[in-house]
Amino acid sequence: LIAVAVTAGLATFAVIALLAWRGGFLPDRFVLIGIGTGYGLSAVTTFLLLRADPYNTPRIFTWLSGTTYGRTFPDVVPVAVALALALPVLLSLRGRLDLLAVDEDTPRIVGVRVERTRFTALAIAALLAALSVIAVGVVGFVGLVAPHLARSLVGARHGRAIPVAMLLGAVLVCVADALGRTVVAPAQVPAGLMIALVGAPYFVWMLRKSRA
Repeated sequence: LIAVAVTAGLATFAVIALLAWRGGFLPDRFVLIGIGTGYGLSAVTTFLLLRADPYNTPRIFTWLSGTTYGRTFPDVVPVAVALALALPVLLSLRGRLDLLAVDEDTPRIVGVRVERTRFTALAIAALLAALSVIAVGVVGFVGLVAPHLARSLVGARHGRAIPVAMLLGAVLVCVADALGRTVVAPAQVPAGLMIALVGAPYFVWMLRKSRA
């Protein structure tokens, strides 16, 4: 199951990367193509839900909402191993990622291979995202909140922002899980929904503040 899910996640990333590469692998183009691909895959997911056994539908919806219910240590091991391997690679790219954040010309002037650096960083992100979804389901909003919160705390330098964002993401999931287990106890609100409920207002406030 893990191999199939990781393969599917990397295959999706490969399709998006190939479509975006033609335009120079620019971030805006990559994001727009990713959004379009995401809507297409959401339609496939909805179709599969309609064809699924009604008995399993609540379990599927719970997984799509992101939950830690019933998870054990073996579910954590693949994610932990991937993080241990990915973090040194990402930190080794920190200088090049800092240059990429400046503009398109500066990294090329100093000899940074822009497309290769972006592809490497995004491939690692795709792999980690796939493993995370396998472990706890879809908890997508933490990927928006944690990096922005990390940059607001320690600045935009990737050498500091990457590990802080990882720690903040873990803390957000743990807090959301704790709240989800206690707010409507003995029932449980999935962690993904709790993060969205708390994170969405913060994200809107942050965007409004950045425009001010």
